[in-house]
Amino acid sequence: MDSRLLATIIIFPIWLTMVLVFRRHRQWLFYYLIAAFGLTLQLVFLAEHFALDQLLVNLASFHVNLISKNIFHIPMELMSNGRFQLILTDGSSSILKLGIECSAILESSIIFSLLIFYPLFSLRQRILRVIFGLIVTYVINILRLMIIVLMADKFGPDYIFLAHAGVARVFFFVSELLLYWYLMTKPTVKSVGDSILAKQPLAQTARSGHSLLWRHTWAQAAVILIFIGLTSSSFVFSGEWRKAFTPVAQVNRPIIYQEETDLTKSTSPQNNQILGEQNQVIHSTALKNIQPNQEITYDLPVDNPGLINIVMAEAKAPFKVEVYLNGRFANATMVKGQAIIIDRRLFAKGFEVNPQDLIRLKIINLGSQSANYLINFEEN
Repeated sequence: MDSRLLATIIIFPIWLTMVLVFRRHRQWLFYYLIAAFGLTLQLVFLAEHFALDQLLVNLASFHVNLISKNIFHIPMELMSNGRFQLILTDGSSSILKLGIECSAILESSIIFSLLIFYPLFSLRQRILRVIFGLIVTYVINILRLMIIVLMADKFGPDYIFLAHAGVARVFFFVSELLLYWYLMTKPTVKSVGDSILAKQPLAQTARSGHSLLWRHTWAQAAVILIFIGLTSSSFVFSGEWRKAFTPVAQVNRPIIYQEETDLTKSTSPQNNQILGEQNQVIHSTALKNIQPNQEITYDLPVDNPGLINIVMAEAKAPFKVEVYLNGRFANATMVKGQAIIIDRRLFAKGFEVNPQDLIRLKIINLGSQSANYLINFEEN
């Protein structure tokens, strides 16, 4: 069973019991904190279990590509599952990969949980503000990703950390705080103040037409309708969304995983150039037009001692891989199914190597059509 689903099954009865107990004893502060925090945790786990986070990354990558190419005229090519190929100013090309953090699934879950349990608003107001908050969070996330793309295009791979962990993250954090202020803090302060001044119950002042002005209600509804219209039309305007939503083989990730957003120099298949050390890829090779049942042998001489892992960066057909170290059989694996394989480590353990060693790969296409394979050699 997936670790996230198992964690949700364990958390849910404990969370529900605590919520009901605090509600029955009218301990509203603890009720709200436990309800919101527990629901956030479960929403994140369930979203990741059902791959909703990857779905949001794919959707965001499609819209970022659409904006970048048609508004900013950035030379880029949309690839599958949150990846772009950028043509940099020096003529080289790099692969920008959006990590799961770029899905904003955590921030969306927080918005949903904080608003759905917020006692000030009526049910209609809560639903309206939840939908509005989720949409604005998605738009803020798109702007964050555009900052990363623009800085990567302008300054190159060396600035990806500053763009992602610095400028874009600060922008996202400040924007989300302003959104929380607009959706919760501002109407709460105004409703409480009006309730005190008018000597009216808070439930009466915290309504549209009173402390919650009608223009804000209608504006939020208008934003929702405009977003739905623009999003729907984007799929008609460009058919590249099919690239972003290419099926990928499911991999059971741990509950805590490393951030995956990075920008690395891509290699020329003809030259097999050495990749940058940013993601510890020391070598890459692209094998093209491998026919069904055809076996291809690839040799990699080792220059430095260490632990080498072999990663299938991308494969569009099932395959079998055998590894030989200095002519001796070391390990083998087989991957079946028609889903595209993305960034899958082929073996649980790496291979200890020394200078002058020779790693030999034998790759067999197990599919029914010719296929391409991109293989990375990573050093721990």
